[in-house]
Amino acid sequence: MKLSPQEIETQALNPETLQLALQCMKVNGYVVFEEVLPKDLVAGLHQEFMQVFEEHRARTDSNRGNNRYQMHLPFRDPFNHEAVITNPLALAVIDEMLGQDAVCHYFASDTPLPGSDYQKVHSDIHLLFPETSLALPAYSIVVNIPLVDFREDNGPVEIWPGGTHLMPGAMNIQELAPLMHSETVLMPAGSLLIRDMRMWHRGTPNRSDEARPNMALIYSRHWLKTHYPSIAISAGAYEGLSERGKRLFRFEKIT
Repeated sequence: MKLSPQEIETQALNPETLQLALQCMKVNGYVVFEEVLPKDLVAGLHQEFMQVFEEHRARTDSNRGNNRYQMHLPFRDPFNHEAVITNPLALAVIDEMLGQDAVCHYFASDTPLPGSDYQKVHSDIHLLFPETSLALPAYSIVVNIPLVDFREDNGPVEIWPGGTHLMPGAMNIQELAPLMHSETVLMPAGSLLIRDMRMWHRGTPNRSDEARPNMALIYSRHWLKTHYPSIAISAGAYEGLSERGKRLFRFEKIT
């Protein structure tokens, strides 16, 4: 979705835009707000990210397939900028889907390098009641922020829209996915990809000659328990957050 200049300037969705975004989330499992973060912020994020990433890469192996890295991010400037962690455009959707008492409990990234391959099609979260065929309301949402343009050649995420976030647990994803419609998410740097965590997706090969960095934040209903490690947040960084930021990260490791 391309937001109006007024929506981007005021960082507030028109009621009609919000309702359309919510319908996209409920039916397709995702929505994209194109190029909504300030360009100078995105440039700063990209520069700092690549420095942190190269240091990380020097001391560890790829952990999400060949030449593909998942990396937790340090909770510091510019990564914890309020436009990133409490983005009002994203939170407008999250609040409606999860309620205003949601928490953020994942602060990381996904970066395929040249030579990476396809991932297996997968969902990022367990179903609450996999033994049933119940289509439950959303309980966990991920916000992806591309730090470069997502193009066909640099490993964009491939998604299976149209209801895979509502599939029961007995589905055989690997058998069904090739028979179902999928699409790659192409979007400019600084966009917001907001998707239901249950949605089927996979990383695709990076055939370019550069890394394709991407930030990922997960927001969930406050009672949800996951296997992700706590986000390490210094007391000073926590105290510097807005009240909404403090509320979102209240259960993390604050020292």
